Amino acid sequence: IVFLNQNKINVMIMRKTALYYNDVFLEHLVPIGHPENKNRMRFILDKIKKSDLKGLKINSAKPANYNILRLGHSDKYLNWLDRLKPREEIIKIDQDTFMSKKSLHAAKIGVGCVIGAIDSILEMQNKNAFCLIRPPGHHAEREKAMGFCFLNNIAIGAKYLKEIKQIDKIAIVDFDVHHGNGTQNILWNDPDCLFISIHQSNLFPFTGLENETGNKNNILNIPVNANSNSFEFRYIVDKFVIPRLKEFQPKFLLISAGFDGEKNDQMSQTQWVESDFIYLTKKLKNLAKKYCDNRIVSCLEGGYHLEKLASCCVSHIKSLME
Repeated sequence: IVFLNQNKINVMIMRKTALYYNDVFLEHLVPIGHPENKNRMRFILDKIKKSDLKGLKINSAKPANYNILRLGHSDKYLNWLDRLKPREEIIKIDQDTFMSKKSLHAAKIGVGCVIGAIDSILEMQNKNAFCLIRPPGHHAEREKAMGFCFLNNIAIGAKYLKEIKQIDKIAIVDFDVHHGNGTQNILWNDPDCLFISIHQSNLFPFTGLENETGNKNNILNIPVNANSNSFEFRYIVDKFVIPRLKEFQPKFLLISAGFDGEKNDQMSQTQWVESDFIYLTKKLKNLAKKYCDNRIVSCLEGGYHLEKLASCCVSHIKSLME
């Protein structure tokens, strides 16, 4: 858009929301019946197509390189992952986490999507971004794969912003119904990274107590009881999440967007609904407008009721696009 003002020409670039995705995410295979399967991507992509999200830019990314991955994980752990190399079989990492031939490649591209999204926003190509990726990442600790996760996309993104892009205040809001133990583990000692998690208590991975505040008081865990409803969710957003973010005044906002707290999801007992996720997204957008120059990268974590996942995910994207 070009504005004429007293013989000067001012150009304003209308930045939009970007979607990061790659078909390799469909090639991360898990045993039959596993909840974190490729149908999650298919349902979301189909819902996006039917929703006709005009102006949504779809992007891909290259796999994150070793130096990027080691921002969040140890050399020992990364070398162990690389040595696994399953062929046609699906190997078991733990009770919940499985690796197939393309799993690690998909995980590295997932991290690459987050890094690409961050770069596009810092370079003012996009306003904000949503990374439609799998496997998810927020349970992956510095030296441990667990909970369907191998590489911690969002924590690596935070470290990339701090250590490579020299941004000194990064906030991460995680509303997946399971505690982001991996993100907490990686950011535990980092006062420049504020991690806020809303999650159901006494649920996998059985971490995220209120007294887990980080070595620098940079972690805010908000465990809720089973059957937590919309009123409680929105009260938490207004009375705890947003005030803590305002106090911190982040320069970039990252979101671990898990939709498994939706009342129909089989993985939890919370009674949250689609409009609650919209409510939080809009609140975070308003905060980002004030403190972050609108800079948000959101990354898919959980959500296993296929229809509700797709609907909530698209509503979250629409809220980012508004």
